[in-house]
Amino acid sequence: MTRHLIHIGYPKTGSTFLQHWFAAHPQIAYVHGGIAGFRNLYAMVAEAAAGETDYLWRVTSHEALASPFPDAGKRNIDLTWPGEGTPAERQARACALLADLFPDAHVLIVTRGFRSMILSSYSQYVRVGGTDDLETQIWQGGENPWRYDEAIAMYRARFGDRVIVLPYELLARDPVAFRGEMARRLGVAPFDFEDAVVNRALSPIELRWYPRMARLARRLPFRRRMARLYLGLVFDNRLAPLIALLDRLSPAKPVDGTIVTDAVLEAARGLSDGLAADPIFTPFARDYLFEHRLKPDPND
Repeated sequence: MTRHLIHIGYPKTGSTFLQHWFAAHPQIAYVHGGIAGFRNLYAMVAEAAAGETDYLWRVTSHEALASPFPDAGKRNIDLTWPGEGTPAERQARACALLADLFPDAHVLIVTRGFRSMILSSYSQYVRVGGTDDLETQIWQGGENPWRYDEAIAMYRARFGDRVIVLPYELLARDPVAFRGEMARRLGVAPFDFEDAVVNRALSPIELRWYPRMARLARRLPFRRRMARLYLGLVFDNRLAPLIALLDRLSPAKPVDGTIVTDAVLEAARGLSDGLAADPIFTPFARDYLFEHRLKPDPND
């Protein structure tokens, strides 16, 4: 029996890497931007006409399912309108929709520790034309969008024990071990797969200079045309050589982990404590701020 896996992200947790792995695995049917391994309805009809397949899993994967926004999948994103309601409300609507359509599916959620998540998410924001500095972006809107315990509980209420939760940190540290864990959880055979870095984040210096350039592009004549031109350049990081030169002439403060201070991270404490009970998250306790949950209780 072929089963359906819905990979919902989170964004910046190796989704592109996972999608390449899904697409390459001989026992998994996956098409980028498709549903359940089908590009569209016509592909489903064509496969039915061609005969039976031996896939163990069909995969639907999009990182925006964990954080829905109207322009998901587009390169030109309207940063001023994330959608109706709070991030939690949009996430709940996505969960309910998936459960109504695919009540027997399995769900994969990949999380990421808060400090690196903030930095990587900011890198993506800059890549789609963001103009604000990180110092004014942290917790923008007043709500932390990475409320892992709440999201996992919501999906488990709908999908039960068919929810798989894995840490991005395992993928970053040991891709082979991460792929092995995925294969074990899904019951598929290991296979040769070439690990590669995809969707590389911008450097700390580039993260400081690109928003400055975005603000300048908005002040130039023909600003819409200039903004479109700039977006193509920043998305592919084509201005990296110019930024390196500018930074030699006028060094800027790098956008790095020192900006995401421990005081900033206190706003996230307690949002992922439920992960502390899962041994696979134990090596990454500090990334999720539940190290206090892992210390022995002196009263035991």
